[in-house]
Amino acid sequence: MPRHTDQAARLLALAKRDTISFQALASHPEVDISATGFFAQQVVEKCLKAVAAYHGIVFRRTHDVDELVDLLVQHQVLMPFPPDQFSVLNPFAVILRYEEISYVSMSLATMVELVDLANQWACEETRGA
Repeated sequence: MPRHTDQAARLLALAKRDTISFQALASHPEVDISATGFFAQQVVEKCLKAVAAYHGIVFRRTHDVDELVDLLVQHQVLMPFPPDQFSVLNPFAVILRYEEISYVSMSLATMVELVDLANQWACEETRGA
């Protein structure tokens, strides 16, 4: 198995681990949305990186899902969603983990949809990884 498919498979496994954490937090009513959003962002980030790795695209260490999407677009990787679909998750990566600010720009249901979309697309795109 080529190295890039190994990396894609590892990233998908990490996305699955984060999906389980996301689902556990999402089902607990006392958990702050910023913690749940963090894992939603992590799932999407790892799915984007898995697809990039599968296509042999080199990416830098980043939590910026917009940067990763832009990189995929530059390499003409087709996505069944608008390029800015996951942008709303970016603040959950770092800002909301370290700053006491109120930020709720989406419902939990929307987070679930984004996590499901990213997982489904990444698994289809990297089939065989």
